[in-house]
Amino acid sequence: MSVKIAIVGAGSGYMPGVIRGLLHRADDLSGAELAFCDIDADHLALMARLARAMFAARGADFTVTEHTGLESALDGASYVFTTFRPGGMAARHLDEAIPLRHGVVGQETAGPGGFLMACRSVPVLLRIADLADPGAWIVNYTNPTNVVTDAVLRHRPGTRIIGLCDQHVGDTVMWAELLGLPSDGLEADWIGLNHATWAERVRLHGEPIDLPARLAELEVPDGGATPWRDPSRMAELAKALGFLPNSYAKYYFFHDEVVEELRAKGTTRAQDILAMLPAYYASIAAEAAKPDPDPGRERGGGEHGEFAVDVICALHRDERRRVIVNTSNNGAISSLDDDAVVEVPAVVGRDGPVPLTMGPLPAPVRGLTQAIHAYERLAADAAATGDRRVALQALMAHPFVRSKRTAERILQEGLAAHRAHLPQFAP
Repeated sequence: MSVKIAIVGAGSGYMPGVIRGLLHRADDLSGAELAFCDIDADHLALMARLARAMFAARGADFTVTEHTGLESALDGASYVFTTFRPGGMAARHLDEAIPLRHGVVGQETAGPGGFLMACRSVPVLLRIADLADPGAWIVNYTNPTNVVTDAVLRHRPGTRIIGLCDQHVGDTVMWAELLGLPSDGLEADWIGLNHATWAERVRLHGEPIDLPARLAELEVPDGGATPWRDPSRMAELAKALGFLPNSYAKYYFFHDEVVEELRAKGTTRAQDILAMLPAYYASIAAEAAKPDPDPGRERGGGEHGEFAVDVICALHRDERRRVIVNTSNNGAISSLDDDAVVEVPAVVGRDGPVPLTMGPLPAPVRGLTQAIHAYERLAADAAATGDRRVALQALMAHPFVRSKRTAERILQEGLAAHRAHLPQFAP
């Protein structure tokens, strides 16, 4: 059965990974129309050329169409895969730099930086929800995915949306290495909120691992931090907590140290990426001209897209696949409200995700996770409505922000810097 899948943000540097993900499930989606949509016409055309060449070389039966507007891309689409960054890397730089000037971690999804991104992302997702065909599934990768998913579910009731983040995949591999276990067959029950998850239960080929015993023997490595992982701090945290933390936990438990490191670095992560993007897109253009392209796997060019495509296939083919997604709690985590959007293992089939019962949050991080949820609920409402008072409440509620004055300064500076992308906050 042919299907139309709209990909919003198809000019992104992550698209080679999405194309590889589609090739991975080409037989299951045979005959599909892939509606590539992006406001950057040049990058859109480049990724469409790459996709057509890779599909042709491997005999994949896909039709790629190009769209610079949402209406035509979404028309008739059963699945809308959203993977865009409102304002691009220039906006991400502001998200990272503005909080840092006020002594707060500057990060694209967590804290005030994530709040500013939510204020740009949420209105676009609400418009997509308005334009999408009734019954279409929005499969969202756009950050901050927990806030975005919550805003759509509550401000556009009846919309079908699943929030995705594949960070747990990389974190599980990191923990396999730290614990001396094979990553193949290792499964962790990550529960909590996006970028604030914890795992007390770990299995290898279905058999439970004695995590406390493993952590008691764990030696903390010396350094090894990258822009994505910080194994030394993660090992230190796990030994103190008695379970596995998500790698974003370093921003909460080592906040002031991270601020000092980010300030000493001198450039934001966005600036680092901007410096490499011209060469990256040039390499993509060179590959797209080949009869059998094989683009580099940096910048999400590897298996980044497989997770999202697997979720789309689980919905489309009623696969009843067990995956970790962001969805309504519905009792999965007893420590959070039923209507909270949580990141938990769920079984995904034709009717959407059914979260599995996970019990309470671990006691040492229960209050922290509940505080992050309170912030996310306020952030979703502020981003959807443009209410400045609620926006201030959101920043005051976030664990990174310890002063009303700091929250006020970041909010004022952030709204001014992003004025062009925040019409909901216009006077």
